[in-house]
Amino acid sequence: MAVEDLFATAPKQVVDYFDRRPSRPSFRWDDIAPREHALAFTVARTAGFDVLDDIRAATRKAVVDRIPFADFRDQLVPVLKAKGWWGEKRVIDPRTGEIAKVQLGSLRRLDLIYDANIRSAEAAGDWARIQRVADVLPYLEYLTSTSERKRPLHLSWVGTTLLASDSWWSTHYPPNGWRCKCRVRSRAVPREGAQLTRPPLNLRPWTNGTTGESRLVPAGIDPGWDNNPGRVREQMAGRRLVDRLDAMGSEARREAVTRLRADPVFTYVAENGARFDYQRRLDPEQAGAGRLRWPAAVVSPQLASRLGTPSRVATLSVADAAKIQAQHPEVSAGFWPRLQDILDGPDAVDMKGGKIGVWKRIDDIAWRVILKVSGEGEIFVNSVYRGRDRALRKILEEER
Repeated sequence: MAVEDLFATAPKQVVDYFDRRPSRPSFRWDDIAPREHALAFTVARTAGFDVLDDIRAATRKAVVDRIPFADFRDQLVPVLKAKGWWGEKRVIDPRTGEIAKVQLGSLRRLDLIYDANIRSAEAAGDWARIQRVADVLPYLEYLTSTSERKRPLHLSWVGTTLLASDSWWSTHYPPNGWRCKCRVRSRAVPREGAQLTRPPLNLRPWTNGTTGESRLVPAGIDPGWDNNPGRVREQMAGRRLVDRLDAMGSEARREAVTRLRADPVFTYVAENGARFDYQRRLDPEQAGAGRLRWPAAVVSPQLASRLGTPSRVATLSVADAAKIQAQHPEVSAGFWPRLQDILDGPDAVDMKGGKIGVWKRIDDIAWRVILKVSGEGEIFVNSVYRGRDRALRKILEEER
């Protein structure tokens, strides 16, 4: 069955995944770091041309209404040709200022845009459904591709059956490359003869020719496809939630964050329901699971100002929660309701390496909460631990 025949209209989870990615024009595909392609809608060679919104609108219609490629093509080609975004042309490379001969629009490129967006959005929607039935169908089995030409390494993964929570799915949940048609199936128990251990990663180095970023990518997976679109959708949901909270008034924001801290998702994050292995935090397959985060507390304007961000919401990520759990077992589940009290009325504040340490003594225990800010201005609870009394006294003496 063709991808476009699966649904008359796409499920909400599929549409949400597409809509939550902002548009970002680019000159080359690798102008944007590969993992960022899952967080933004972009098409190479659109920088300097007024066509990205047209491509996005047509692609969204294809995703939402499940229209076939022929209709997608027929709608978009006249628009792109009218705006001059078609065929080979000489254009200025914004990175170098030099004139380069490049391929703009073509039927092959439109087919690739269509296929990649349909499959990624469907994969994100499928992941949401997988999570809903995980209590009764906890396993995922890797199935063979429906393509005529199958990639040898992808074929070697067929039959691999692991818990849906296993970190292997952070990098190997299909699609795993351009035009990859591999699939997964939920199972209550592994079938007889299934492969129950993770295949070797066989990491290979890859360097982005534009950004200079160097990282390891699992063999058999195209750079930029080594992520799980469904987990990316969860990540985007957390970011969008913070944006909404930041837009609220201070009282409404505080009330909303208090409710969200009582939500089961926060418990899932704080108690590492994703089973993120902090000792293997540098492994590529861990990355997707670790980025899921949830609002944890409201940050005062004073603390936010010192961090240099307009945001007023601190989130806790799976990766940071796993680190706290591994390094500071004294931080139990009962600690988290106290986090807001610590940030509201600290006894002392120190700053080191771009991070802020917030101190407060509670029941004769000197707690220290570390806040950090991302390059996008997001505030994270980076660490929590029981500090030393003399360290707190020293800071207080210096502040006098």
